[in-house]
Amino acid sequence: MKSVITKIAAMFVASFIVCSVVQAQKTSAAFDEKVDFSLYKTFAFDKEGARNPYVNTLIVQAVERELTSRGLTKVDIDPDLKVVYLAATVPNLQVQNVPFYHVVNPAYSGMVGSATMNMWDVTTGTLVIDLLDRTSDRVVFRGTITDVLQRAPSPDLKADAKIVSKPINKGVAKIFKKYPVKGK
Repeated sequence: MKSVITKIAAMFVASFIVCSVVQAQKTSAAFDEKVDFSLYKTFAFDKEGARNPYVNTLIVQAVERELTSRGLTKVDIDPDLKVVYLAATVPNLQVQNVPFYHVVNPAYSGMVGSATMNMWDVTTGTLVIDLLDRTSDRVVFRGTITDVLQRAPSPDLKADAKIVSKPINKGVAKIFKKYPVKGK
């Protein structure tokens, strides 16, 4: 009986580890290879793109940090690049089959396999950052961050921002590694 419990516990731990790995932050970034990014010297933010004002501040600070480290200067009027971003959360249903075994009859020494299905809701947060060439008004760089959040947004905006602070900073740094002009 102890070996059965040990096997069940091992499968539970293994399924937990697999689920944790699957839910890692995903980033992607791409840019127009025909554009000479060394010509861009200034940038400005176009609009706020998150409902939470504290999250807006986090995003602006992270993007500013990355662009200024690449030699760009933030200005209020006539920027070379316009920064536009959109942050959103969506519910996402996760489903997992968890196999386990049970004894049909104590007199029977064999095991019979069965499975249950676990379902749970997770909240996925997505941040898309576009850099637009102001003169042509077209996107020259786009970065995307997708991450599973600890919980859905709540009425406590500061607490929500605190939870997403690290993923935002980490994700923005990751996508700007693909920016054509390297940071200092």
